[in-house]
Amino acid sequence: MSLIHCTKKEIYTQMKQRKPGCYIAAVLLAGLMLGGCGNPNAEANTTDSVSASDSEMVSESQETASAETETENEFETETEIETETDPIVIVLDPGHDSEYCTRNHPDLGVNEQDLNLTIALACRDRLRQYQGVDVYMTREDGSCPDAEHQGEYCIEKRTGYATDLGADLFVSLHNNGTTGVYGAEANGTEVYVSNYSAYTEEGKKLGQMVLDNLAQLDLNPRGVFVRIKEEKGHYDDGSVQDWYYLISYSVEGGHPGMIIEHAYMDNPHDNAILKDEAQLKAMGTADADAIASYYNLQIKTKTEN
Repeated sequence: MSLIHCTKKEIYTQMKQRKPGCYIAAVLLAGLMLGGCGNPNAEANTTDSVSASDSEMVSESQETASAETETENEFETETEIETETDPIVIVLDPGHDSEYCTRNHPDLGVNEQDLNLTIALACRDRLRQYQGVDVYMTREDGSCPDAEHQGEYCIEKRTGYATDLGADLFVSLHNNGTTGVYGAEANGTEVYVSNYSAYTEEGKKLGQMVLDNLAQLDLNPRGVFVRIKEEKGHYDDGSVQDWYYLISYSVEGGHPGMIIEHAYMDNPHDNAILKDEAQLKAMGTADADAIASYYNLQIKTKTEN
């Protein structure tokens, strides 16, 4: 009979599946064959032999099961590692630069490109204290991200960098102004988000978190805004394109973009805050903490630092 030729693996498999076919059949057949001799002692020896064989097989089955369990556990561990959540990718864009796209305001005692960079560096450093996030910057000094082109082309270079990185969010950091003459009434923070339907509501949610954090630094939360420009046409969802190319190019690149106008350089109250480096760094930290809260990021433990 083929039953007596079952392999140990087949026996174990059927036992594991609660179908002991091979194993039981083999034991019964052996008992019948030896029992036919008519020798009581032989029958007793057979029983002992079967019991010993039984124990041996069970022991081997247990060892096999243990080995398989270890293998399964190893597989589960590897799977967990492979399916670990990818880090959030944030690209920070310190608006303007010190070479071509300058915003110098000697009468106000500030240069916007320098303010933006100080805020962005502080934001980057704070974000890097969180788990699960990769942070990049379009510039880390006064140089222009695209020295060959200006205006719209430089903006395209900045947002294109975020697209190449597969960014989850592009944040352009700026400061505001009205006439550029000291004494302006307008003051406080404005956040601009996209009109693209897939990004608008979430953008407003994050924008409000930014406003709330910056308000703790005595900056007036003016609001979260969507600014559109009919002349630019429509996105693929039918919505009117955003006024700012920093945002519309981000949409075209497949990621949301936002602009944070932290304060008004020509307002006396805001101007005093902007001249305080500690306050500028606090703004960057506030931006970072808002982003981290939005994405539910956690501070790294000491062993991860």
